[in-house]
This record gives sequence, structure tokens and C-alpha cells, in this order.
Amino acid sequence: MLLFLFIEYVASVTMFTHSHIIDGDVVYHSHFYADSAEAPSHSHSTQQFKVIAQLSLYIALAATISFAVEDPICRLLRTIISSYYATLQRCDLHFSLRAPPVVIEF
Repeated sequence: MLLFLFIEYVASVTMFTHSHIIDGDVVYHSHFYADSAEAPSHSHSTQQFKVIAQLSLYIALAATISFAVEDPICRLLRTIISSYYATLQRCDLHFSLRAPPVVIEF
């Protein structure tokens, strides 16, 4: 689900960025919309701008947190797995050309 949201966010930001002039300020944002001959432009209410801003913040924050959490977990798993394989590969056999000591009792 998070991967899907991130892909949607990247696609939206790269392909559907547009601007609106509100109270003399230019507001840039992006979302899917169909630009047609009947409605070449569109407008948003204040509530819609807040929702778009919150969704953008949530998706960007979720992607950042997932990358921040993924790295330590991956490092921990790599350490555990490598130490496990090192333990398995350790050879405790001892090869020697000398015979074992013999005890002769009378």
C-alpha cells in the first residue's frame, strides 16, 4: 500500500503540477485532473487546498520514515545473517598427522 501511494505521489508531482493565484499569491500543487476544452482550468476551495497539503505532507513523510527505518533494520538483519552463516561455516574438526596418545597400563 505504501509503495502504491509513493508511486502515485511521484506520478502526480511529475505529471500534474499546476498553479493557482489566490489573494495575489501563486500556489503550486499537483493532483490528477482532466484539462478539457469545456473546462480548461479549475479552482479549489480553502478546504480542498488544506486536504491536498495534508495528503502531500503525509505521503512525503511516510516515504521518508520508511527509508529511515529500513536502513537500520536491514543492517541488523545483515549482521544477524552473516554471523549465522559464519557460525555454520566454522570448522571445528582438527586434522593432524600425529596419532592420539596411548596409555599403557600394567
